[in-house]
Amino acid sequence: MSDWIGQIPALLVAAALLIVPGLPIGLCLRGVQGIVRLGVAIAVSLGVLAAASLLAPLLGMRWGLIPVAVVTVVIWVVAAALRFFDRRAVDTAPRAGRGAWIALAAAGVAWIGIVALGIGAPGNPSQLYDGLFHLNAVEFIAETGDASPLHMTMVVPGAATSFYPTLWHALVSLVVPAAGSIVAATNVTTVAVIALVWPVALACLTAVAFPSRPAATTWAPLVGLGFSVFPLGFLNWGVLYPNLLGTALIPIFLAVVLIAFAPALSWAGRTLRILIALAAAGAVALAHPSALLGAVVLLVPYLVWLAWRTARAGGSTTRVVVALSVVLGAVALAVVWIVANVTTHEWLPTSSLGQALGEVAFLSPVGRSTGLLLGPLAAIGIWRVVKDRTWWILGSYAVSIFFFLMATWFPVESIRSVFVGVWYDDTTRVGALIAVWGLPLAALGASVVVEWIRGWWRAGRRGLVVAVVAIVAVAGATHLVGLRNDVGYMRSVSFQFSEASQGLSPDEVALFDEIDDELPDDAVVIGDPLTGAGLLFAFTGHDVVFPHVTGRYGDDASTLARYLVEGGPAVCDAIDRLGVTHALDFGDRVLFENHYTTFDGLHGLDDSSILTEVDRVGDAVLYEVTGCE
Repeated sequence: MSDWIGQIPALLVAAALLIVPGLPIGLCLRGVQGIVRLGVAIAVSLGVLAAASLLAPLLGMRWGLIPVAVVTVVIWVVAAALRFFDRRAVDTAPRAGRGAWIALAAAGVAWIGIVALGIGAPGNPSQLYDGLFHLNAVEFIAETGDASPLHMTMVVPGAATSFYPTLWHALVSLVVPAAGSIVAATNVTTVAVIALVWPVALACLTAVAFPSRPAATTWAPLVGLGFSVFPLGFLNWGVLYPNLLGTALIPIFLAVVLIAFAPALSWAGRTLRILIALAAAGAVALAHPSALLGAVVLLVPYLVWLAWRTARAGGSTTRVVVALSVVLGAVALAVVWIVANVTTHEWLPTSSLGQALGEVAFLSPVGRSTGLLLGPLAAIGIWRVVKDRTWWILGSYAVSIFFFLMATWFPVESIRSVFVGVWYDDTTRVGALIAVWGLPLAALGASVVVEWIRGWWRAGRRGLVVAVVAIVAVAGATHLVGLRNDVGYMRSVSFQFSEASQGLSPDEVALFDEIDDELPDDAVVIGDPLTGAGLLFAFTGHDVVFPHVTGRYGDDASTLARYLVEGGPAVCDAIDRLGVTHALDFGDRVLFENHYTTFDGLHGLDDSSILTEVDRVGDAVLYEVTGCE
């Protein structure tokens, strides 16, 4: 745990990056709760980072704090100007009270402990398939000085442009100087997003959606601790760092859209809120586009309700404009949905309809251990929403359930992929959407239960109170099983860093440390990325042929992947064209079954006639190319 204490300065840097750029904009908002202002600060801060990553290369600036500061100053000036002209009186939002802030702090501290326990130590790398890409992508940004999502060409060498959402990697790269390494910065940023962004996001949406129930805002960060598939599930599957950030932002994005359409605002006040919504949309999109698409479909019921209300209140011209807007919006969404479809038909349905509905009912999707508290609380929240006749909230929650059922159960693959292909047909990614409304509804249900308990206590029904509290406590404790399972999997698989690791081992990292100064600056190293050899790039900055498993590396790279160990003229010609100088052999254990590219030629290198061993730590070996003169 002492290693984590040493990362407190890096955690503060991450928190500052998540709050400071957007904080003045949050403070410029009128008529909203303080927790909503904090949510706005986070969304705008990440929007600033996203905009700065795009603008920096256009302005000839290397990625760093300077382009972030430039964009920050501009948006501060704009927000201050709009606040100056916003003179219209607005209704004061109900205060969440001290309890909401205490709950946020408690949830944040709990998440810090949970995530730190699961990861083990700040220097433990993710041992999952996508961890290769995400760790190396941060080094790519550091090396090129370019964090633009249009220039993430790491796995397409020689390309002038290639799109990949880089907001996560841009954020991590700014934390690296304080954390001391890319792995530590990644883990610290993971803690910051889960412990800060996610609890605030839940509280923010709950405060906006249920303004007359401020107690629900207090419960929102706490009930989030009981939902298994998100956020911890994203650390045990993938690893899904960009999706983690994007999904955590969805509740804030929904909240800022809701406040942008609030009635009786001045032109300046509404303009500010619309700009905030656009910044939040940019942040969600450049965290991961699928998160923005998920957020948009969750907004559809609200927008339809808003259009219906506007049409009813207006004349014939208004109704025609509204109808055309709805049609054009639906067409635009359908077109974007089709274009964004990235289905691979790799992940197929895993549940029966009955099992899927049961998982929804108990808010325990994707085969997780079933907790017994959140589902009933959400049901009570739904009952309260029905009584309040806020139908669009139920519609939005129903949309998330529909997509989850399509992902986890629907048996017709072609139709299923039309709906969930934007998430690679992946049930885990889709299942997280249930939390966006399921947890605020559970928080609302918790506030109702507390009201009932207080009423029973005042009425002298003490026995009933004791019984209900005991039932709630026991039901809440059942969620600890899922939490234990997630943390246990993190420690034993996802972040295990020992000789039993499925990916990188301590010996292999020790070899990285040894050869960092031994390799020449122009060295190019080849190794099977599935063994962790490709992470030499993230750990030392030395170029590797395969920074990830998939990519468009060219025919020469493919030749070496298959035949390096055999040598021969064709292999030597490929080595010469790629400039390969060294090779790593980390044995045959791989972190993921390779079903895309064959790397058989990068194993058993001690038998190669063109390679000479130059360094070794345990079974991890570095070879130099010596037989291709």
